[in-house]
Amino acid sequence: MRATMSQTKTTRAFRTISEAGEELGLQPHVLRFWESKFSHIKPIKRGGGRRFYRPEDIEFIRGIKKLLHDEKHPIKDVQKLIQKKGASRVVELGRSVEKAALEKTVAETDLLPERIKPADPATVSSSVAKPKRVERNLKMAPEAVAPPRAPVPNPTPTGPSAADKLALEEALKALEALKLKMSDFRKAGTRD
Repeated sequence: MRATMSQTKTTRAFRTISEAGEELGLQPHVLRFWESKFSHIKPIKRGGGRRFYRPEDIEFIRGIKKLLHDEKHPIKDVQKLIQKKGASRVVELGRSVEKAALEKTVAETDLLPERIKPADPATVSSSVAKPKRVERNLKMAPEAVAPPRAPVPNPTPTGPSAADKLALEEALKALEALKLKMSDFRKAGTRD
């Protein structure tokens, strides 16, 4: 019984053509064909013509696969792209595809932007019913936090007060502005 690659080889190890094909989801004949079309794919050949792909070859091929299979570019267009922007762009594309494919547990995923510092867990758990305390403990950028509001005495809880509604509307506007900034940031990243 053959062990899987992740158990037997590190990410920096050389791969045979069958191991590379298995890792990339490609048949060996496709890898050989791409070698003929893209001169940057240069596996090391050992005795008997056996191919060994370096990690850089794997990343380059992963980028080629993304361009050809996922984005549906013709081979000639990919060749022109490599000629204009260099093979390093395709290698970086392959690396980003690999990083995106890695599974992360929820605990490893950092969803907070750097400008927001997590609050002390003790104060957050005791402040669930007191949103003002959470706002003080989260060190957010000024535009992301609704302005402080004056306390409104309300002896009977009949629903949200006008001040609460106003604070919620302002918080919603701040969130929409952040969402728009994030969208613009993502669009700017895809243009590079």
